[in-house]
Amino acid sequence: MTVLDTPTAPLERLPRPDLSHIPGPRTLPFLGKTISFGMNPYGTYFDQVARFGNVFRMTVFGDTWVVLAGPDALAEVYLNREAIYSAQHGLKAFAPIFSGGLLHRDDLDHRAHRRVMQAAFRAPVLKNYLTLMNGEIARLLDKWPNNSKMQFAPAVKELTLRLGAHVFMGVTDQAEVGRINAAFIDEVAATSALVRKPIPFTKMGKGVAARKALSDDFRRLIAARKVNGGDDFFSQLCIAEDEDGQVWSDQDIIDHFNFLLVAAHDAVTGAVTTMVWALAQDKYLQEGVRAEILRLGTGPLAYEDLDKLDLTDRVYREALRRFTPSAFTARAVMADTEWERHRLPRGTNVVICPGPVMMTPELFPEPERFDPDRYLPDRAEDQQHKFAWSPFGGGAHKCIGMHFASIQVKAFMVQLLQRFSLEMDVADRPKWREIPTPLPTNGLPVTLRLRQSAQKTP
Repeated sequence: MTVLDTPTAPLERLPRPDLSHIPGPRTLPFLGKTISFGMNPYGTYFDQVARFGNVFRMTVFGDTWVVLAGPDALAEVYLNREAIYSAQHGLKAFAPIFSGGLLHRDDLDHRAHRRVMQAAFRAPVLKNYLTLMNGEIARLLDKWPNNSKMQFAPAVKELTLRLGAHVFMGVTDQAEVGRINAAFIDEVAATSALVRKPIPFTKMGKGVAARKALSDDFRRLIAARKVNGGDDFFSQLCIAEDEDGQVWSDQDIIDHFNFLLVAAHDAVTGAVTTMVWALAQDKYLQEGVRAEILRLGTGPLAYEDLDKLDLTDRVYREALRRFTPSAFTARAVMADTEWERHRLPRGTNVVICPGPVMMTPELFPEPERFDPDRYLPDRAEDQQHKFAWSPFGGGAHKCIGMHFASIQVKAFMVQLLQRFSLEMDVADRPKWREIPTPLPTNGLPVTLRLRQSAQKTP
């Protein structure tokens, strides 16, 4: 067993190229489209595509980006056949928070680290995670109110944070869980910071401080887990090795877990919230999903039953399409190239847009309608293009934890719908904030009616 050695040099300083040949709106310096994009990112995208076509220039947060619109652009950048597009450079604004995470690595370095991480996502390990999840989900749902209206979005956020602390990290001390969750929330908030420098008391300053606090916590946990082991995800990362027996250094474990914790939370929280939003409005669909779940029995989800949840899976897929957790993602151009007859010089920051692509009427008719039947074989709207549906990215950087996220969402939905009927008043139907993580602006008021079959006899 040897420690993986992938030396990292300081991030290369790229030129700031002249992009005046790229079409784009006339806006104020620095501010650019920051306000309109922040308030209505999808609307801004579609407006600019209508004006300028599939390649246009836009300034957001003081940086000038070239937006590459449409599914062909997703294929070009995700597949990255000529190794031109760098995730590490494209996401450098988030390096103070997430440096060293898998998405913040490129090429051979990324490949080597991904090979080690795959050990933590093998089927036997996932099966064990599900067992841990089921028990913790039941314990946390026991504390939820029933037969009264609750703010579902913050409740499920809190539940997934606690689930993450217990199942991901094996931490049960409530004070420690609270401290970890508070730091985690500050990290996530930093991703939407207007001021990108870690100035004290700003979002980025708090995020960088949270990263240091979490790193200290993780380092203490590593020492304990390497001695005592554990079944939780963090313990598996501590012992993960590739087929050549290479393992991560302690700093690698810290970097990867820090990023994975955020990525997993965003995907699970967003998907569950969207599914409940949809099911609470559509009783017929809700009963269909519940009937499918109850056909498997009344206990928690078994690993062997995952592929029997066809309708549940289609609702999950539609939730990820309708409000995807990573609607926009960035890369930097490392060598002069061209896309759709537009020259992209070395140093160009590009943005690709899986979220708006999944809301394109040519691919998904009536895109604002929540319709799980889009994924039935006779329609297969997601199959019209390799990247028509790509909430987890694609190519070498495709989310390594996508199946784990799916298991976590389905484990939760099984127990939720076994216990409760979901109700939402028409007046409580929310508007949504689309970035950085899709969330209903009113907290999603939902009433959980305890089902008669779930009521405990005295």
